Amino acid sequence: MTILKRTIAKPISSLSTHDLAVGGVFGALAIVLAFTPVGLIPVPNPTGSATSLHLPAIVAGIVAGPLVGGLVGLVLAVSTWYLYGPTFLTFADGNLLVALLAAFLPRLLIGVLAYYAYRPLRRWPAVAAGVAGVVGTLTNSIGVLGILIWLGTLPVVLLVPVFSMNVPIEIALALVVTIPAVAALRTIGRDRIAAARN
Repeated sequence: MTILKRTIAKPISSLSTHDLAVGGVFGALAIVLAFTPVGLIPVPNPTGSATSLHLPAIVAGIVAGPLVGGLVGLVLAVSTWYLYGPTFLTFADGNLLVALLAAFLPRLLIGVLAYYAYRPLRRWPAVAAGVAGVVGTLTNSIGVLGILIWLGTLPVVLLVPVFSMNVPIEIALALVVTIPAVAALRTIGRDRIAAARN
């Protein structure tokens, strides 16, 4: 709850131009991934696919902070609700509140928790980005499935195939994308700051 309070306490009006640009770019990327096949990786289990949809929220959270990460996660949540709302409702046993909770809460927290995982390790950027990528990925996977199993009707038996196939692929993708993306964006940011000082 403390993390959420800190994130909510920072008003959107206090975001810098850089934060807004990062949010816009990664929000657009989240939409592109949601509405194209690029965001889904076929796997041979009942879900049919692993996802890369969580990656923009992770990177945005690390680079621009928890509020921007949360906003990009919101874009992801709205996109996936538009595409898969009936599926969420099915596994929520028709309970709209549970379906919305499963679709939105984990996605809102992806970038927020990725930021707070990155921050204490930021002296070692590659390690920090890797840890944040894993945390963001697990927030999405465990959050959505956990809520639908705990409050809905998603069968527990699906956990084994999902966690044995989807989660390793999603974590590998998070590591492959997050570490170089964060390094590149940090370098660009440092170069701009240096240029502005000169």
